[in-house]
Amino acid sequence: MRGVASATQAVDYPAPSVSGGTAPVTTSCNPAAGASFPLGSTRVSCATSDAQSRSASCSFNVTLTGLVLEAQRFEAIGDSLTEGENGRISFLDLANAYPTRLQAAFDATYPGQGLVVINRGVSGWPIERTVEELPADLKADRPEVVLVLSGYNNLFNGCGRDPVFILDCQDALHAVEIGVRDCIRKSRESPNVKYIFVSTLTPPGPVAPGAPKDRRISNEAIIEANVRVRAMVAAERAVLVDTYPAFVGHEAEYTDTDGLHLRPAGYQALADAFLAAIKATVPQTPLLSHR
Repeated sequence: MRGVASATQAVDYPAPSVSGGTAPVTTSCNPAAGASFPLGSTRVSCATSDAQSRSASCSFNVTLTGLVLEAQRFEAIGDSLTEGENGRISFLDLANAYPTRLQAAFDATYPGQGLVVINRGVSGWPIERTVEELPADLKADRPEVVLVLSGYNNLFNGCGRDPVFILDCQDALHAVEIGVRDCIRKSRESPNVKYIFVSTLTPPGPVAPGAPKDRRISNEAIIEANVRVRAMVAAERAVLVDTYPAFVGHEAEYTDTDGLHLRPAGYQALADAFLAAIKATVPQTPLLSHR
């Protein structure tokens, strides 16, 4: 029996020992060693036969126990890349928003534990508005974990595709830096919040021919913003979720036609990055210890 932090786990087990019989003796088991087993108890049946067609069988159970994540309520804050907008017709694809994908991952990995991901992203908000609304949202929702991804609107309006040394772009970069700091600090003012995860910003992607919108932000501005985000997260002792490197080389696959918002694969990549950071940070204990 083992505890696992996933819905399934590959399990290797030794082949059953066989004595006697006339060679060659063949043995097979179902499910086979190395197969993926679900949570709970799975019966493994093995059979053997020899050259004289004599046979024997045995069986045993493989039991996988789940783990309990020591947090139940998660709040995702930010702008349209949190709310789940795609880049084609400014359509909110809520089914593929990263908080929705993260909820699905929680349901599969920690079934029956009542984990909840609340999506507080709002399209069009600069990070200052996220900060302004955060105390009321935290009071209403009472999350234990806050997930931060914000700043795109500041950079789009202040930098666009201009050089980062332009004054408006420098102001936007400063706003993102201070906004991240304030998101962390205001989250800590909530008595329920135990963990704060902050994502870097994702790189721009190609704009499809004939796309109705071009919302690209210069990669130079994104990189500079991420330098500041990483430094602020370290200074404020939050948890960094460095999504930018996971997108490099996958921009066309992950980014939608406007060069900014994400395709379902991109939102899944965000959810995967947050999930990995959460698993690495939030304590997990064997499910049986809670029964």
